[in-house]
Amino acid sequence: MTTIVELKEQISKDLRNRLNLSDDKLKKVLDAFSGVLAAQFKLAYLGIEDAQRNLYPDTADTFENGGSLNRLGSIYLNRDIRPATSAIYRVNVTGVEDSVLRSGLTFKSNIDSSNPNKLYILENEYTLTGSNDLITVRSVDGGLDYSQDNGNNLTITEPVIGVDKTVTINKNGFVSFTDPLAAETTQEFRNSILNAIQLEPQGGSKSDYRIWASDAAGVRFVYPYVKDGEAGTVQIFVESSGNGGVPNQAILDEVEEVINFDPDETKPTAQRARRPIQVNLEVVPIDPVDVEINITGLEDSSTSVRDSIELNLIEFLRNIRPFVDGSDLVRNKNDILYSAKLQGVVSDVLDPDNFFNNFSMLIDGVSQTSFIFSREKIPNLINVNYL
Repeated sequence: MTTIVELKEQISKDLRNRLNLSDDKLKKVLDAFSGVLAAQFKLAYLGIEDAQRNLYPDTADTFENGGSLNRLGSIYLNRDIRPATSAIYRVNVTGVEDSVLRSGLTFKSNIDSSNPNKLYILENEYTLTGSNDLITVRSVDGGLDYSQDNGNNLTITEPVIGVDKTVTINKNGFVSFTDPLAAETTQEFRNSILNAIQLEPQGGSKSDYRIWASDAAGVRFVYPYVKDGEAGTVQIFVESSGNGGVPNQAILDEVEEVINFDPDETKPTAQRARRPIQVNLEVVPIDPVDVEINITGLEDSSTSVRDSIELNLIEFLRNIRPFVDGSDLVRNKNDILYSAKLQGVVSDVLDPDNFFNNFSMLIDGVSQTSFIFSREKIPNLINVNYL
């Protein structure tokens, strides 16, 4: 991109040449005139660059940044970037019969819960029966920070006559609870648009299953395969965007739903059917494979260095994924994890005077120099050991 100084010098040079002026004639006037024009041309150049960048989803900016990525999503996906979703939990309450919990009552997660000091709200008034009372609360905001484990305790934030202040989350046997989902990232949204453009519908191909599954919230990738020994059964291995990639049952159910039926209610019913009639469908979670790293003799193993190493390893492993022939491009094939490449990932974050003596990679506890991830298998970094 041409700078303002370069534009100014070029304008000034052109004016001198055309008017046959020596360097000392009208110098101040030329400098001022050239400077004004250069700044205006620079704005025009930036505007043209911005317009060109926002023509294509791989370079477009989001709406918040003045770009057209959201509009491209509306065209190709018929949706916007998915926001974070709230948690909805069933909660056991103990108290005296006819005690009233008001609408809008808030609860805070206890310090020993999965995510402490998070607020949840009761949206509808509830009157206790005095036995096996269950209420439904919703987190005040969305995202994985509001996720709670079964049995975690919440505390009512104000006194309620006849009601114990501590309540307990109960997921046992209830399908009405919903764990929160993280907001869809810009890159995930961008990838979904690119897939919708690049992967052509073919009436039930592997690409179709990937396009269809992208309509389900909380899905990062799916890996469609024909089930071993059952030619009429398609297995869809689902990777979620949170929880280490392992989807909960709600996500699996939604994936199955959108594969069977297009969620776009603006289409005629007859155009919304998706899954081929002869196909049996199995929607199952991915299976993370434990990856452990041993680094021997690291010269500087301070906390900051360790954190940088582990963040770099996690980001690298995030892109090692099964190759789906017929849906993935061969040039993008990245399903083999090499110990040598992991060693390079560690070396990339070290200062020139920092080094280590030895490096090894363990897959499910077994030392390996390489490992292929296929079907439901994805890598999961469980530990980095500094020896």
